[in-house]
Amino acid sequence: MTNLVSNETLASYVLRLSECSRLDLPSIGTKAAHLAELAQEGFPVPVGFVLTADAFDRFLAANALNLGSAQEAVAAASLPPDVAGALLTAAQELGDVPLAVRSSALAEDLPEASFAGQYETVLDVRGEEALLAAVGRCFASAFSRRVSAYRTAHGQHAVGRMAVLVQRLVAAEAAGVAFTANPVTGDRAETVISAVRGLGERLVSGLATPDEWIVRDQEARCQAAPEGAITADLARALADLARRIEAHVGGTPQDVEWAWAEGEVFLLQARPITALTDPVTWNASQPGTWARHVRLGEWLGDAVTPLFESWLLTRIEERMFADQQRMAGVPPPQPMHVVVNGWYFCSLSFLPSSPAGMLWRLLRYVLPKALVHPRRAAMAVPFTAKFGVELFVREWRIDLLPRHQALVAQGTAQVEQLAPPDLVSLIEALALMAGEYFTSITGVAGFAWKAEMPLAAFYRRHLAPRIGGSHQRLLCGLAGESAVFASHAVTCLDWFHPTLGERHVPAATGPDFSMEGRRRRAEAARVNAEAEARVALAREPKLLARFEQLLARAQRFASIREEQVASFTLGWPLMRRALLRLGKLLRERDVLSAADGIFFLTRAELLETLAAGAPNTILAPVVAERRARWRRQCRLAPPLVLGAMTPMARRVFERTENLFRSTADMVVTNGLSGLPASPGRASGPICVIRTSEEFDRLQPGEVLVAPATTPAWTPLFARALAVVTDTGSPLAHASLAAREYGIPAVVGTGNATERLRDGQVVLVDGNTGVVEVLS
Repeated sequence: MTNLVSNETLASYVLRLSECSRLDLPSIGTKAAHLAELAQEGFPVPVGFVLTADAFDRFLAANALNLGSAQEAVAAASLPPDVAGALLTAAQELGDVPLAVRSSALAEDLPEASFAGQYETVLDVRGEEALLAAVGRCFASAFSRRVSAYRTAHGQHAVGRMAVLVQRLVAAEAAGVAFTANPVTGDRAETVISAVRGLGERLVSGLATPDEWIVRDQEARCQAAPEGAITADLARALADLARRIEAHVGGTPQDVEWAWAEGEVFLLQARPITALTDPVTWNASQPGTWARHVRLGEWLGDAVTPLFESWLLTRIEERMFADQQRMAGVPPPQPMHVVVNGWYFCSLSFLPSSPAGMLWRLLRYVLPKALVHPRRAAMAVPFTAKFGVELFVREWRIDLLPRHQALVAQGTAQVEQLAPPDLVSLIEALALMAGEYFTSITGVAGFAWKAEMPLAAFYRRHLAPRIGGSHQRLLCGLAGESAVFASHAVTCLDWFHPTLGERHVPAATGPDFSMEGRRRRAEAARVNAEAEARVALAREPKLLARFEQLLARAQRFASIREEQVASFTLGWPLMRRALLRLGKLLRERDVLSAADGIFFLTRAELLETLAAGAPNTILAPVVAERRARWRRQCRLAPPLVLGAMTPMARRVFERTENLFRSTADMVVTNGLSGLPASPGRASGPICVIRTSEEFDRLQPGEVLVAPATTPAWTPLFARALAVVTDTGSPLAHASLAAREYGIPAVVGTGNATERLRDGQVVLVDGNTGVVEVLS
């Protein structure tokens, strides 16, 4: 083929990667300069060329544009003939192959501002017209509101000059990014790799949930594998490539984009990691003791989003503690929670620090209230709550639940017609109702553990020496009403996550993994355990009568708990619809790039933006940054408790834990420990599930390992051989659901999802709370 332009014109506007150097950076941009240097050092960079910033200047001049022009005007302009000719001539040298066209702005890929994902990238470009259009899109992206907001947020105020990188497209079988320092924890010894099948655009655009690998000292550990894109060997090879790039640039941690095709790794981009944090520490901003597995924490298996924390979470706690103070007179702790590295931790200041502290609380708050409302005040004191709990059961059934249902039904009928201020009012009303409902849960469903503890103590003293096992055998297979198939069931309390009605959860199949079949077997085992206990106590009528009384109360409230908790999230689908309507409105105003970006605003920011009416272009990059940070924080493994427990609080927790174990002596040599939550022992391969998007990965006969479970996770219990969770208590959902289906469970391990890996074979001992790694 003959050149479309002269060699002089070609040289004015095009530079081949193989000919570039750092001296050309003012003409080709940081991205292209980095790749050119790495290519010349032998790194596997796809062949290509750069349309220089001089071509960009010529494009503006030929179309009477300037750096202040509107994006629409730039997008409508055409490349001048000399620039178009140089571009097409250079492309002919690459052959008749699909191309990748990427921006290489002069202000891009800097240590202080990467502009990652801000400019245009066009893949699989074929033919002359498509190539000309792709370059035009890259030029126009420099004038977009999104880029303008990002520049402003980083102290840059003028449109920068733009070069364009054109390379042969790698027909990737897998692609992704590799960070040579853990962007979540700041650990420089770890390489973190994200991988998807096919082109990396699926990862960048958020269309795919990537596999996550961590490589440390040549050991590759898979954190999640929804795509199954790469192997451990490939993860190690990618880490080695990224580390060599880091060494070449002088040790600065790198963000490396890569592709895998036909048995070879290709380097697509390398830039410094911006805003790399110091190594993560877990220190609360306030003194005291804080736990992530208490109260609302049992429903939160992920880091929390800004809107949820500043609105729904805060409203629930405010309403709950206001109601409790009204009933019992005990003031709420301040603050009621802290968020550390994105994770919720509940204050434990409601626990007495000493016997004297408990006595002072009784004299100061409870007894004066008891003179007016003795049955209500009794709720403030453990083990005496049976005098007032029946009142709360009746109030919940007769008043609270019908009001809750009516509010949701009314809002559902109106939500699509409501104006923005009315949508905010609806969300506020539902949030306050959720707080009132959770107050009732602490009184009614919360009584379940107060009813179970005396049974546990009785069993340990009088039955364990005679028939072995633990009292939990007596609480399996109870036919409680649950939210298994309810559309309002949630996988996590944070309203960012879709409800069960928005997700498809595959059903379990086969006689060994049907819900009803498992329930029947669990019920039969419970009836047998009851018979064993009665035979053992037959010659001691007083003990037998006491046993029957404790058993009836514990079984009744275990069933009531699941029935009541099932309706707690009744308003979640409606709140999500209202919020996403507001998010769509903000997207139409160019405030957000996607409707679900609303979850990464605070309540104050949302209300201020809605009231202003005018576009706020600063928020889009802020939301993008918060979303990325939240995703990183979700991969952390936070401790269960921050701060030192008081001796009395520690004794309370230890006493509770020991009552749930079939033996207080526990030795863990190869595995981890937690709290026994459902009796039995089972061994099988692990499947780590963190989100509802991964539900279909769990196969019948595998051990489910999860951060926490809520009612929406229940369908997985029909497939799981056993259950292990990071957080939770013996009265959390995982515990009660596992008992319902008669499978072993260990909860409150702290970091099972971090320490255990897919495919490992473990023995789950729900009697002692031990998870032993077998292979």
